[in-house]
Amino acid sequence: MKHAIMVIGTGDNNSILQKTIDHLDDENIDFFVHWDAKFREPFLRSNNSKIIFIKQQKVTWGGSSQVSTEYRLLKAVFEYEKEYDYVHLISSVDMPLMTKEYFKNYFRKDLYLGFLPDSLVDVDEIKNRIKYFWPTDYINVRSKFGKLLIKVSGFLNRTLNIDRLKKKKVSLGKGTNWFSMKYSIIPQIINYSNMSIFKYSFCADELFLQTILNSYNPNINMDDNKMAARYIDWKRGKPYTFTINDVEELRQLINTKYAFARKISNPKVIDKVFEK
Repeated sequence: MKHAIMVIGTGDNNSILQKTIDHLDDENIDFFVHWDAKFREPFLRSNNSKIIFIKQQKVTWGGSSQVSTEYRLLKAVFEYEKEYDYVHLISSVDMPLMTKEYFKNYFRKDLYLGFLPDSLVDVDEIKNRIKYFWPTDYINVRSKFGKLLIKVSGFLNRTLNIDRLKKKKVSLGKGTNWFSMKYSIIPQIINYSNMSIFKYSFCADELFLQTILNSYNPNINMDDNKMAARYIDWKRGKPYTFTINDVEELRQLINTKYAFARKISNPKVIDKVFEK
């Protein structure tokens, strides 16, 4: 099967992504890369995989720029000269948990996307992320000033009774933003008629695909990261960064139900995990 791996990259160090490319380098696995415009676009190499960069834009945590970057990557894959079987989204600090041959032949389902069950979703909280106007593309929302501005923005939106979802038939969903899916699903996303609701949103990357593809929601009490075939540990961190000390733990997961682990800071972890 042919695969397109989309990468949302940031920072000055591309060594982990390069190691991931080295590990999955194959004529049937290509990489589509967006690198945050706040940083210089990195040099990446491969022997067999195609590496395609899309136009850079600045990406802010919690901003609608995260959604637009994901959307533009999907559009780039769909408009590329080659047709794929599956498309995957990772970050530049994620690592593979499958050997190349296992990865190429593992996927069978239409969609590997995490949905939080309705019982764990605060409907009002996620609705506010989209129905209000947020200045998240222009500020660091995790700074003291950013947190203050978010509070002021929320107050103004409530006072002015803003509701951008009014009269729109939208079934909101929530879950992890990393996924794997059949290439044939992409048109449902890039042709979505209500894309404007994600503009000026707040942390809508966790709502984007779950809202558009809500009809796929199994609404089962299962970890949304497992549903997405991603190994992510939220108990030890936000999320936890796997290190050399975790090699044995990660090695036990090779060629199981997890395609990628998020996240690592040392490319040597990949070498150690797959070391024979």
